[in-house]
Parts: sequence; C-alpha cells; structure tokens
Amino acid sequence: MGLFSRGTDAIGVDIGSYNIKVVQLKKIGDDKYQLTKYGSAPISLEYNMELSPFDRKQLAITSLKKLLIQNKISTKNAVTSVSGNSVIVRYVKFPSLSHAELEKTIQFEAEPYIPFGVQDVNIGFQILGEVTDEGQKKMETILIAAKKEIIQDRIDILQEAGLRPVIVDVDAFALENAFELSSVTQGAEENVMLVDIGALVTNIVIVESGVCRVVRDVLVGGDNFTKALQKNLQVDYSTGEKMKWENGLIMFDEKNMEKSTEDNEDKAQISGIIVNAVKSLIEEIQRSIDYYQTQSEEKIVSRIVLSGGSAKLRNLDKFMSQELHIPVETHNPFSGGKVNTDLFSGGELVEEAPSLVVAFGLSLRREKDIK
Repeated sequence: MGLFSRGTDAIGVDIGSYNIKVVQLKKIGDDKYQLTKYGSAPISLEYNMELSPFDRKQLAITSLKKLLIQNKISTKNAVTSVSGNSVIVRYVKFPSLSHAELEKTIQFEAEPYIPFGVQDVNIGFQILGEVTDEGQKKMETILIAAKKEIIQDRIDILQEAGLRPVIVDVDAFALENAFELSSVTQGAEENVMLVDIGALVTNIVIVESGVCRVVRDVLVGGDNFTKALQKNLQVDYSTGEKMKWENGLIMFDEKNMEKSTEDNEDKAQISGIIVNAVKSLIEEIQRSIDYYQTQSEEKIVSRIVLSGGSAKLRNLDKFMSQELHIPVETHNPFSGGKVNTDLFSGGELVEEAPSLVVAFGLSLRREKDIK
C-alpha cells in the first residue's frame, strides 16, 4: 500500500524515534524466504529531547550508514514507512469506480476525509471490495494520507545514507504483512489485534480474517514508562531506562509471594510506577477494541500479538493479558516455518525479533505490489 514506489527487491528500513532497524529477505520459493541480513542501531547513544528535527535527521543518517557498513549490506533499494499524527488511515465507501478511475479522481474523492490540505499530503488507497450502501453499489476502500514533509524526511534519510527509496509504506500495514507470513493460523477466520509499541508511538491494528479493519496510532510508548520512573524517582533518563529494563513488571500471586526485603520493596515500587504508565496504553487498546465491537457485537478480538522494542519488557504480555482478559503473545516474525534463519544465531535473533517486526514486514514488499 505504498505512497511512493518504484524498483525491485529491497531491504526493509524501520526508522524509529531512537533506533533504526533493517531486515533483508531473499525469496527462495512461494512464500518462502531466506533471512540474509538484519541489524539495529540507536540513532543517538543518549536521549536528548532538545535536538532539532534537522539534528535528529543527521544522526539518523549517520546511524543508518554505520548500520549498513557493519552488516555488509550492499543492496541499494530500500522500503521504509511512516506513522503517527501526520498519517491518516480511513475506511470509506467511494462511488463504484475502477481502480484506474479512482486513481484519477482520488484527490477529489479523498478531500472530505482528510484533516489536512490535499495539496500537503501524499494519498494512497486500496479497494477492499464492493458493498451496498443505502441501496447503492459502492467500494469499501482503505484511504491513506501522509503529510509530504514526513514522506520527504524518510526519503532524505535513505538517499543521504546511499540508498534508493522504492516504497514508503505505513507501519500498520508492515505489521499486517509480517503477521500474515509468520502466522501459523494463516487464512483462519479469527480477529487478531497487532500492537507494536515503539518509543513514542504505538501502532494498533485489528486484522479480521486476514483483512485490516482498524488502524490507530496512539502517542503512548516505551518512552512514557521511562519518563514515569524519571519523574517519580527523581532520576535522569538513562537511569530510568536501566531501571525499566532491569526490573520490568513484577507478577505476584498467592503461591509466589516474595519475602518483604528492602530490595524487593524497591523492585515493587519500580514495577508499580511502570504498571501505572502501562495502564494508559491498555486504556487505548481497550478503546480500539470497543470501537471495533461497535461495528458488530459478534466482532471479538481472539488474541493480541505484541511487537516493538518495549514488547520485550519483562511480564508486559502477562500483565496486559490479565488486564484485558485476552490472550497476549509476543511476535517472532521469523517463526511459522516460512523463513530460513540458519545464517544467524537462534538465541540472539529470538531476543531481537519483536523489535524487527516492522522492518520484517517492509522487507516483504516487492515491485508493483499494492499491499
């Protein structure tokens, strides 16, 4: 569902707020791939909220260049993606037109659904199918609009790092593509929520029987967990990050209560602060589920699949499952039997896998595809 496309096979480049991830897959058969390259690198070694957009872009370019050299990536074609409040995804019913006809008139048809000036955005769409609305035949369509400035920002980073941008996609659809390939229940009639927790933005997607039905980007992420520790414990950002990863969430039950010690009390305090921050994200996830279920009482989310760097936070999946009363699992896109990973150490790859899901989904894009 690219907003800007040309070219052939490419590497997936996920440019996050603080980290860049890359994945390269080689197709070796129908729905079969070989993982040939992967890697990640911080955009900056230290958190600095006062960095200007220009300085942050320059750091991203430098980081991406190093990542390409360190992983000996020679492929030049690249696919990247965008998300956040500069990207709009809407499900709309357009008059019944052919794909070519809609392509010609999309600027006019899309205008009522976009809160930005149409001259300021790149527009893409995908026709889901024909429906009848108030007695008239219409096309149910996913409409995507992204501000040109954020698209250009991604293109600049790729080009200045020596790459050729072939597609700019949306994070949510990269998640969907990754899930479809790696799901062992592919084709099953189930409703699955995909939740990718980045540093600043969490992508929420509900896939219904293989079709993306809800897309939301919420401005809550792993950064909120760290800042909650920073504020409540009066520590600097890097100390808050260290506390977050060393402790995670503590899950107690009556059979496994630890003895009260000063060390355990400190851990419980840290866990409690993180829990309160996580609850803000859980509220957004519940809102997405509630919205989805307003479409039909029969629309039940059967499971939640977590990805993103913060998905690796200890016991996060268990706590979310407990709060939402829905099974929650962490996504390993290299599972499912369709990707050969023999070139890499299994343990290290499994550890990194949740943070590579968007890059993995982007790496599946090919020339002239529309999804």
